[in-house]
Amino acid sequence: MEDIILVGSGGCMRELLWQILEGQDDVRWNVIGYVDNEKPERNDICYVGGKCCPYLGDDAWLLMQKKEVNVAICVGSPRLRKKIALKLQENHYLKFPSLILGTAQVCSDIQIGCGCIISTGSCISTNVRLGNFVFVNIGAMVHHDGSIGDFVTVSPGAALAGAVKVQEMSDIGMGAHIIQGIQIGKGVTVGAGSVVIRDIDDNCTAVGVPARIL
Repeated sequence: MEDIILVGSGGCMRELLWQILEGQDDVRWNVIGYVDNEKPERNDICYVGGKCCPYLGDDAWLLMQKKEVNVAICVGSPRLRKKIALKLQENHYLKFPSLILGTAQVCSDIQIGCGCIISTGSCISTNVRLGNFVFVNIGAMVHHDGSIGDFVTVSPGAALAGAVKVQEMSDIGMGAHIIQGIQIGKGVTVGAGSVVIRDIDDNCTAVGVPARIL
């Protein structure tokens, strides 16, 4: 079992903590605590199944570490996750393993970068490439031959058909569906429940059925 520190204190972190503590038959990670720039009123506010997760300090505390430690960035926002990752990577003692949790199904031939979180109930099919710090949330699906760029978030219940390409910093909303072969640009937000049937250019928001640019 390896020690790991969680970054963040919101719902995303608490769900990840739950998956680590209770959602695995073969527990690999020992959560020693969490880090957040807002100090809580008490030092063990995060309870999961009767277990507490102690507050360790802020980002500065983590950046001062002088021995190797595993870190998971538990933030749903692609932009904030990137900001935190770039800051923490200044300390070469901090390591960012990719976590495959609970009942997640992941094909053995996928390529996966560092710092990814693949949540319970999700499915990553064959010949899929995940960049760095990708967050695949509970129940999301990425089908064959897909490519997911750095810092992308795939929200709960979203489904990406075969050969879909999503470029960095994009945010695929809850329950969104993207048909086969579509390309999503950089910094795109796809609204919850949207159905994407055409390529989407960089830095825009698309919503609706079928999805249209706002």
